[in-house]
Amino acid sequence: MRTQVYPYFAFKNAKEAIEYYERVFDATDVYRLSPKKEQAEMFHLPTNADLDSMTMHGGFTILGMKFECADAFNGDSTPVKGLQLMLDIDSEDKESHDAADALYKKLKQSGEVEITMPFAEQFWGGKMGAFTDKFGVQWMLHESPWSLSQDHKDE
Repeated sequence: MRTQVYPYFAFKNAKEAIEYYERVFDATDVYRLSPKKEQAEMFHLPTNADLDSMTMHGGFTILGMKFECADAFNGDSTPVKGLQLMLDIDSEDKESHDAADALYKKLKQSGEVEITMPFAEQFWGGKMGAFTDKFGVQWMLHESPWSLSQDHKDE
């Protein structure tokens, strides 16, 4: 079976969120689509809404992983408690290892995320760190040798 899952965020203002992830997380492959008049009617938006400032669909990539988003047209943009996103990095791939270290350093220096666990060596032989972004999204950064992992045997 060929399937994929993408985290899909609902933000109060996805345009602002996309700019934040681009600036603070070095997000790449950024895109954003504003609703047209027909979509505005479908989402029951006010007739005088500034459609150019709204996001019907958008996305970005962090460390090669895709994330998608939109404005919370239903009004609820609160992250789900107990749900964390883990960015899993192959420590045996130098480019991936260096990118993870660079991302953590940038996040720490930004002052725009709350570091809840420093990205450091752990007892199981990998590195792990955790942080919460300004939207309340909880992230984990994990790095280990994929050749030793059951999760990556077929890769």
